[in-house]
Order: sequence, then structure tokens, then C-alpha cells
Amino acid sequence: MKLLKVFFILQALMITPLLLSSSEANNVKACYSMFRPLENLALKIKGHGGTWELFEKREIFRKHAIVGLHADSKITALIFTINYLCESQEIMPMNEVAGQVVPTMAEKGLEGFIEYYLVLAHELEEIKGWAKYAEYFKANHKRKLDIGETKTTIDNAKQYFDRYKALATKLKKTNDVEGVAKDGKALIADIVQFNTVDPLLIQANFENAQIPQVSNLLNIADEM
Repeated sequence: MKLLKVFFILQALMITPLLLSSSEANNVKACYSMFRPLENLALKIKGHGGTWELFEKREIFRKHAIVGLHADSKITALIFTINYLCESQEIMPMNEVAGQVVPTMAEKGLEGFIEYYLVLAHELEEIKGWAKYAEYFKANHKRKLDIGETKTTIDNAKQYFDRYKALATKLKKTNDVEGVAKDGKALIADIVQFNTVDPLLIQANFENAQIPQVSNLLNIADEM
């Protein structure tokens, strides 16, 4: 009976995103439609090695290749976060950790949850962190995002993708080493700043930061 209960809980968490109303599903689709041109612009550059490759390719720029590496990394992270906003317009998406700890918590309760993982030789503080995340996910996974606010985030992000493209173009067509390095460093700093002031990016980064680093927990799930 307990296994059946866990099965239904897990199925409910996984199926809920598929039961969105037409307007809700349209919000997800609209978000992706707004963001895809920006994402594709960056992916076209990254598909050829990114700005790091462009720095490395020309000897005069090579000493600043680390700038390209960090610029690529910041753009990649921004792509990930905005895609997360699109995916999670109507609900916090299920992840591997939640897929294990939420049903386990529902089946066993807090004390049983802790005892269960203690028997599997995990540290108490680590288990408490998993329990805290299970409760957090259950309490927040039905939250919604505002498509208008999401559009504002994407509109504001456009400048960083345009600057990324401009950086790549300058690396190909100019010899202004110090100017290009300066542009790259400014882009990196401004993307970092953008993540600290945009409300939805702050929320997305916070939600993803709550997910515990639990590779050993997931390995147990695979073995079971």
C-alpha cells in the first residue's frame, strides 16, 4: 500500500505539468518563442568554439583567451536560467532530487525519512538538508511566474546577447586587442550584475540553489 501511495504521489508531480490549461501552455510556448532567437544567436557562436576559440585562433588576442572563456560561461548560464523560466512558467519543474526525496518524505514522514537514510549510512546533517528541500519543493512547486515579467527579463537580456555577438565579430574583424578585452570583461561583469538585479533571474537562481548536491543519493536511487 505504501509503495502504491508513493507511486501516485510521484505520478501526480510528474503529470501536473502536462495538465496545463491552454492559456498556461501558451505562456510556456510564448516564452520559448521570445527567447529562441537570442539563444540561437549565442549557440551559433558557441557551436564554433565560442569567443574563447576566437581569442585562441588569433595570436594577438590569445593572451586574453580567459576573457572569452568567462564570456562563454556567463552566456551559457544565462541561457540555462532563462530556459528554466520558460519551462517553469506555471509550475516548478520536477528534478531528479525532488523525484526521490519528495515521495520518500510523503511515504515515511520526517522521522522515518531521517531513519531511512541513516540506515543507508548518510550523515545526519546531509539528510536534514534533503528533508528541508523535500518540504521546500512540496510547498512551492505549484508557484506561477508572470509572462509579462518574463518578457521584460528577456527584453532586458537581449543587450547581452547582442554584445556577445558584437564581441565575436570584433575578434574576427579587428586588431583592437585592448578594446576587445575591455568589451569582454565589461560584458562578463554586466551579466553578473544583471543576475543580481532582475527579479525573475534572482528567483530562478534561488530556486535552483535550493537543490542539494546529492550525487550519492541519486546513485542509491539507481541501484534501487
